[in-house]
Amino acid sequence: MVRNPSPEKRAAFLDTALRLFVARGVQNTSTAAIAQEAGTAAGTLFLYFATKQDLVDALVLKIGREQADYIETLLDPSHSAREAFFAIWEGSLRWFLKNMDAYHLIQQVRDSGLVSAAAVQESNQYFMYYYEAIQKGLAEGRIKAYPVEMIGGFLYQEIIAVMKLLAAQADLTRQDEIIRQGFDIFWDGIKAAGE
Repeated sequence: MVRNPSPEKRAAFLDTALRLFVARGVQNTSTAAIAQEAGTAAGTLFLYFATKQDLVDALVLKIGREQADYIETLLDPSHSAREAFFAIWEGSLRWFLKNMDAYHLIQQVRDSGLVSAAAVQESNQYFMYYYEAIQKGLAEGRIKAYPVEMIGGFLYQEIIAVMKLLAAQADLTRQDEIIRQGFDIFWDGIKAAGE
């Protein structure tokens, strides 16, 4: 690692890697291409990221942290479980819409084996609000007593399903409607009887 790392240079490597990974694929993008595109020698890149795996992991963690930071600004302890779920739902979709390269990279690497187990474990910590909303819903009796992992998995997968629809939707005026309809489908599937 660099003794006096430049945050700007590190950010430039991450931004360049994101752009190239999305355009060419992670496996088809060399570290030499990233360094060249960033305007440095390959050796300089390795001063910041010892391996391509380190670069991929750092990028995934950066994206996860930024997304989580945004969504956490939308959450309030006074929210009901439904309000918390909707804040996570809408916040995730809006963040992905504003960060399409991040969305495409996460879709490319998720469940691919391209992210180290340590990075997956660390990034899971950023998304504890998913599980806090689920626990709140269970404690309030507002959602069905399904396994926490199942609800979290469905929440994420349904967000991605709606994101795919939003990304393909040419009519931007329909975004709010699609986001709301997608949430209604999700909520109807987990809400407790009489909710």
